[in-house]
Amino acid sequence: MTRVVDFAALRHRGQRRKGAAEEPYFNHLAEVAFLVAQATEGRDPIVVLGALLHDTIEDTQTTADELEAEFGAEVALLVAEVTDDKRLPKAQRKQLQVENAPHKSDRAKLIKLADKISNLRGITHSPPANWDLERKQEYFAWAARVVDGCRGVNPWLEMVFDQAHRDGLARLAADE
Repeated sequence: MTRVVDFAALRHRGQRRKGAAEEPYFNHLAEVAFLVAQATEGRDPIVVLGALLHDTIEDTQTTADELEAEFGAEVALLVAEVTDDKRLPKAQRKQLQVENAPHKSDRAKLIKLADKISNLRGITHSPPANWDLERKQEYFAWAARVVDGCRGVNPWLEMVFDQAHRDGLARLAADE
């Protein structure tokens, strides 16, 4: 596990979250992994490793082959499964997440759920400075559509998402 933590931290070094707090990007990876570990009660280390690495292919120069060599085929395939194709326009990538979510493996769905929880919490507590209310609300609506395709895999994680969604929308309304 410590090899994966070190690998992810090194690959994402210098990256920051989009929020006003500009926290290290690794904090997001750690939160996603923690949520997945809680949801599975630690019984599935592969999904926890995948959660820690879920953005390495998408946001760094890391390849699936490199992940396979370092951490095995199972982890590499899982990370590849949750990776967006950055060659596509952003709007198309977002639409594909909605369309493909119901067809993902249970492990990928767990990571998607945890990722969206972390992102909603980030937008709620440290929103990107250049995001107006409408953009934040659009993200919340889109995240809910992605999560709708992931439902049925873990009731606890779904409840945590629903709470983060409600709390975030309430805070956005209060900040209006």
